[in-house]
Amino acid sequence: MIFAMTIGIMRNSNRDLGVMAATNTVTGLLRAAGEHARAENSPAWVALNGETRTAGTLIRETVVMCHFEDTSGGFGKTINPHGPVQVLGRVGLAYRFKGNDTIECGDIPRFAIDQGIAIEMWFHRNPGTSKHILASIGKEMEVFVDAVGRVHARVGQTVANSGTNLIPREWWTYCQAIYNGREIKILLNGAEAGSIACRHQWRAAAPLILGAKKDGIAGLLDEVRVSVIVPHDTYSLPAQVEFEFPRNAKIQDGEYLVAFDGTGKLDPTRHLGDVTLVIKSPATSKTIVVTRQGLVRR
Repeated sequence: MIFAMTIGIMRNSNRDLGVMAATNTVTGLLRAAGEHARAENSPAWVALNGETRTAGTLIRETVVMCHFEDTSGGFGKTINPHGPVQVLGRVGLAYRFKGNDTIECGDIPRFAIDQGIAIEMWFHRNPGTSKHILASIGKEMEVFVDAVGRVHARVGQTVANSGTNLIPREWWTYCQAIYNGREIKILLNGAEAGSIACRHQWRAAAPLILGAKKDGIAGLLDEVRVSVIVPHDTYSLPAQVEFEFPRNAKIQDGEYLVAFDGTGKLDPTRHLGDVTLVIKSPATSKTIVVTRQGLVRR
C-alpha cells in the first residue's frame, strides 16, 4: 500500500513539473511576441494548438528593406529601378512613380509552404482617379489602391480591402498588408482597416516588383519593407498536459491565436478583454492571464 501511494505521488509530482515547465515556456512565448510587436511596430501572434498540443510564435523575418538612399534592398539584395525618379521622401529620399515605372527587388524566398508575408511602405498618392499597383510578389500576392483610394491585398485568390478607410491624395500614408498564414490584415497608419480569413500554399520563391507595367502607379513610395512570417520556437506540451482555452474562443483547425497589435497590446479586433489560458494535467493546473495592455501574468 505504501509503495503504491509513493508511486502515485511520484507520478503526480512529474505531472506537476510538466505543467510548471509548460506554463513557464508559454509565458515566455507570450512575452516575447508582445515585445517583438512593440519593437517592430507590427503585429505578432502566439499560436496554441489544442489538437497537436503545441505552442509557438508567429513573428516576421525581414527579407527586403528599401530606404531608397541607394540601390540596396538590404539582406544582400540590390534594387533595379526602371523609370522612377529619386526625390525627397517621407524619410530621406523616395522614388516617384509614373505610369508603368517599376522597381525590381529580387526574389522573396519560400521558407515554408504555409508561410505568411508582410508588405509595408509609405505611399504618397498623386491627384487623379487612377489605380495604383503598389507591390506584387509573382502571382502569389498583390497590394494595390483602387481609383477611390481603397486598399486591396490579395493572397492567392483571397482579397481583403480597407472598406471605407481610404488613402487620401497628396498625403503620406503608412500602408501595411500582413498575411500571417491564417488571415490577411490591412493597416493604415497603424490602425486596422480590414481583414479576411485566408489559407494559401506558396509554390516557390517569387520576384518582388514595386509598381507595375500594367495599371501602373502614380505617386511616391518610401521605406518599403517585406518580411516572411513563419513559426518560431515551436514547443510541444508534455504528455499529460493540455490547454484549456477561453470560452467562446475563436478556434480554427484546433488552433487558438493570441494576437498582439503593433503596440504590443492585445489586438482589440480579436480580443475584447483579457485572455485567460489554463494549462492543466490530471493532477494540477496553472493559469496565465494576458491583459489588454499586453502584460502577461501567472
